[in-house]
Amino acid sequence: MLISLSESKKSDFGKKDFLKQSKEQKVFSTIWSLESEVNNGGFIQYFSNGSAETVHFSIEALKTIGAEKMAQICSDAIKIAFPKGLPSDPQKISDEASEFPDGVLENLESIDSKFYEYPDNLTELLFDFVSKNSKDFGEIEKTS
Repeated sequence: MLISLSESKKSDFGKKDFLKQSKEQKVFSTIWSLESEVNNGGFIQYFSNGSAETVHFSIEALKTIGAEKMAQICSDAIKIAFPKGLPSDPQKISDEASEFPDGVLENLESIDSKFYEYPDNLTELLFDFVSKNSKDFGEIEKTS
């Protein structure tokens, strides 16, 4: 269901500039990007790719849907990757990520493992969030 939503006209994901999306759409786009990228290549991939534009909003997005433990994991990854602070520009996030030293990469792998344990069920929480925000996403039916 969430895959169909991400590809439909009901979602701004990949269709509308991130900064111009409503808060609800940003929550969906951020979590969709975060989960896709981390599952495909870890936090290093999330920080390196075009998804870097969502990094600043990631902790808020996770907390918005009630994924407090995942928000902490994301916060830890950001602190490890950017100990001097998260750059404000997404391109700088990507640029810095391409030059992470081995120690940072090793520490991020440890954080990746915590993410993969899914202490919060992102699919269920994101579905509930989308369902409660039908004005932004339309009516959503849960399929088994």
